Amino acid sequence: MGACASTGRPPALGTAERPLQMDEVVIRAEPDPLTGLDAYDARELLELGNGQYAEQAYDRAVKVYTKLLEEFPDSKYAALAAYNQGLAFEKLAEWASAAAAFEQVIDEHPESPSHKDAYFRAAFSYSKLERWSQVADTFYAVRQRGELEVMEELEARVGQAVGMFMQEEYATAEVEFMRALKFHEEQENREYLPADYFIGQSRFYLGEIYARWFEEKDLSEPEVDEAHWIEAMADELEAKCELLLRAQSNFIRTIRVGHTGWATAAGYRIGSLYETLHSQMLDVPVPESLDESAKMVYREELRKRVRVLVKKAIRVYEMSKEMAERVGEKNEWVERTNASLQRMKDLYEESLDT
Repeated sequence: MGACASTGRPPALGTAERPLQMDEVVIRAEPDPLTGLDAYDARELLELGNGQYAEQAYDRAVKVYTKLLEEFPDSKYAALAAYNQGLAFEKLAEWASAAAAFEQVIDEHPESPSHKDAYFRAAFSYSKLERWSQVADTFYAVRQRGELEVMEELEARVGQAVGMFMQEEYATAEVEFMRALKFHEEQENREYLPADYFIGQSRFYLGEIYARWFEEKDLSEPEVDEAHWIEAMADELEAKCELLLRAQSNFIRTIRVGHTGWATAAGYRIGSLYETLHSQMLDVPVPESLDESAKMVYREELRKRVRVLVKKAIRVYEMSKEMAERVGEKNEWVERTNASLQRMKDLYEESLDT
């Protein structure tokens, strides 16, 4: 599953931060091999690095920003250089280096206009590194600043919950996702918020929490006498299906949000829940306490029930496929849906022959 903890901040390239006084100028006896300049100051290095970034020469941009930070560590341009260096490392998919650059902005430049954005970019880098504890902690930290706009607060709340989910702290994540949805609902009453991504993400992960609990709850042969085994099995199945329905409800609400990426993921997951229940029911052993006649009845009843589940899975997968085709969405979830749909159709044909 794709787990994007943050959509990220817009690049802050430029020279918005102005020094209160002129930086020192480095004068060389011969041109610098990296920059080609025989004299330069911090501002010139920043502009040169930004130019390399604009030309997509990200590796050279990193080197220029590094030179600025090493030779002019106290410059007013140092914060922008560190932030832009982090962006360049992102383009190179060097996530640990990107995180370190954004950490430098956070730790050393608290007054920089890039300071707040650095938290979001750092969290994004941590998510790429699957350092989920740091994802959650970073989003929590930026929320404590108390300076976030509404959409930023929503993004941070959802990102913090995703970090907890990925650490399998499902109960805590459930609470945080619900709080994020409540926050959105309250703010939406005051102004329109373009928040489909984050609301779809929250609903999807809530569904995923219940889906994980559903999948972890195995069906087993009840250890009771023959007179009560059907009742015991029914109770166990009811508890499992309750989780399935809670997961399905949130996945359906994900689809209704209208974000096609999360909607296709949710459509796939609904079908996979029925497929999982089908597989787990088939794995339940026939109670040894039953006589042969009762075992035949048990197997036939089981075949009927799992056939219903297969038909439900097929229908959900077909609806998800149709939705993806209608909006032109092509992603990992659509590919999984197509493969699962074919698998379920094959299973249904096999069930008709037995």
